[in-house]
Amino acid sequence: MPAQIASVDVVRILGKLSDDGGEQSSRNRFIKEYLSKYKSPESIINDIEGLLDAYPTFEGDLESLARAFADLVNRLAEISGFSVDYVKYSGREKITGIWKVGEDVQIRVAAIICTSFEEAKGVARNALLILPEAIDLGRPFVTVERLGMLFSMIEQIELPVSSIASILVTDDDYDKRISSFMELMFLAFKKELARKPQMSLQKEWTKEELQEFIMERLKLPTIGMLFSLLDSPMAGEDLVENINEFLKENESELVKGPMALGAIMGALSKHYSGIKEELVLREGKRYRLAEKYRPMISEIKTRFESSKQTVDR
Repeated sequence: MPAQIASVDVVRILGKLSDDGGEQSSRNRFIKEYLSKYKSPESIINDIEGLLDAYPTFEGDLESLARAFADLVNRLAEISGFSVDYVKYSGREKITGIWKVGEDVQIRVAAIICTSFEEAKGVARNALLILPEAIDLGRPFVTVERLGMLFSMIEQIELPVSSIASILVTDDDYDKRISSFMELMFLAFKKELARKPQMSLQKEWTKEELQEFIMERLKLPTIGMLFSLLDSPMAGEDLVENINEFLKENESELVKGPMALGAIMGALSKHYSGIKEELVLREGKRYRLAEKYRPMISEIKTRFESSKQTVDR
């Protein structure tokens, strides 16, 4: 189940994702026995982040891992309200799925892992191109992070997916259009959003909000990440080492390698889902704390350590 095993592990177990074998194919098993268990955007986004973290050093079949990425994105659309055709792995125009809303809307999707223009060649011009991160391709695309934020917001305010489908079929800069649309949704539904997490509707964190957020709502691995980044930015492996030192001091279970950082980042961001400013920023393989919140978090760390010493006595 997704709570116990990640898509990277499934690909490693299956060896390859293929359509060969029809109903008994490894791809069909991956969809029906693994992806179908996902019921919320957040859990899929966390899995995608873990997959992308593992991709550069993955020792199994990279093509199958890329296929898993595409099908995770398909499932993300499916649970958000689209009817999804998981098209065969033919490679034709690099289409990885077709998302439908009723009889009128069909979105051809190409969710691929690429880092250059050359790798994106052959993608159908009228396809919705979904990438792990923004790169200069000279054509419209949307990042999976931004798409995930949109779908999470749709779920949060229970908005019909038909109301946003037209944005995704527009041949334009999708990141900018989705950002603008999220702002419109925020203004239109701020009463509904206010009833969800207990925080103000301002993007900037107040000192009181940040203290309550860290001390009351976050788990120890996430708190450890914030405190570890106070001194300087860190690469994934160094950050995991520092988080585990913090967890040892607090007698908590350790995290297992850099892949866990994707889940921690997901846990951190899911609480504010684009409504509040990000606290941790990822730049390539390095993570850094948002500079404007460093003094506040440093003060919170001091209070955290002081309260721990009081309990230990």
